[in-house]
Amino acid sequence: MLRSKAIETFYRVEEVELEEPKGEFKSIGVCGFSGELIGPPSHHSFQTTLIRLHRERFSNMPLEDYKRRVRVDSNPELVTQWKEKQKKGQRWVSLKELPAEGAEPISFQSRAEMEAHFRRMHADQAVEETRDALVAGNVEKGKLTHVLSIMLRHAVESARKHLFEMSQKLGNSFERRGLKLFKRRSGKLFVSRVKPRAIDPGMVFSKRVAKIVEVLKGQSGILLHDLVEAIEPSPLAAETSAPVEGTESAPAKLAPTEDQIHVIKDIRWLANEGYVIEYSDGMVFLGVQGEPQSATKPAASAPAAVNSDEPAAVVSEEVVETTMAANDEADTLTVQGAPSVVEATTEALPDSAEPPAEVSA
Repeated sequence: MLRSKAIETFYRVEEVELEEPKGEFKSIGVCGFSGELIGPPSHHSFQTTLIRLHRERFSNMPLEDYKRRVRVDSNPELVTQWKEKQKKGQRWVSLKELPAEGAEPISFQSRAEMEAHFRRMHADQAVEETRDALVAGNVEKGKLTHVLSIMLRHAVESARKHLFEMSQKLGNSFERRGLKLFKRRSGKLFVSRVKPRAIDPGMVFSKRVAKIVEVLKGQSGILLHDLVEAIEPSPLAAETSAPVEGTESAPAKLAPTEDQIHVIKDIRWLANEGYVIEYSDGMVFLGVQGEPQSATKPAASAPAAVNSDEPAAVVSEEVVETTMAANDEADTLTVQGAPSVVEATTEALPDSAEPPAEVSA
């Protein structure tokens, strides 16, 4: 507060003319850090200026250590510069305490007097005590007091040394906002809106979505562009023959076809459901490799095999219902889903059963 521009709302700084210091000075003290002229060691202001400079700018180190960094220079030009500087001084005029009519305003001839007056008269109203403070990482150093600047530097150094603590705090903050954390790709921590999950064996997908899942199962990560091309190749890639030797072919980038847009929508749906993970670098993985563990024990006796010559299921846009006959007993298969995917729930399906009916959106 005392080193910021906020102090200007309480005091006005005025330049005043002072007398040049009298006496012959052969040497002068110079700050070893900033190069600021402190004054001749024999002058009465030397100790006061040294202590003030330490308090204002170098309070993070002991006073005795700072004194050892002050050098004594016998350059006459530096002595002359110091004398010229001493001819100009400052005084601080209080703006909050209005003087009586005809009286001089309350003023202070030194900064130490002004600071003592501020602590006595305005500190309780102007300064708020707090245990925690949020400071932007890109804040200008000049806008902070020296003590706050030191505390901020220590906090940054501590955070860099203990990254695990920072990751825990960030993770807790993300989870409070409904985001999900998971580890993938060599143990790296990722955050997503949806928690990755495995594809249940009872899920029945459309032909296109099932093909996407099969491609991802066969590869440990694939670029989104390559995945779309694997499902629906571009017409240019399908029609262009191998290039002739000695020639270079650079096909122009084409806008995605209607079928490719449908594939991208299906991938987005799988990502929104957590079945696949699309990373920021364009790589696409399955949400969880392998099938989820069943919570119930398998049935003691497997049901009869489903006839392979059953007719295909009749699919409507909103709700799909189909009945499959299994020898003498009939199991009911109810399918409900979006245009690109359907979910199937059965009492039990045998290992030798035929794949579910293909569903097109």
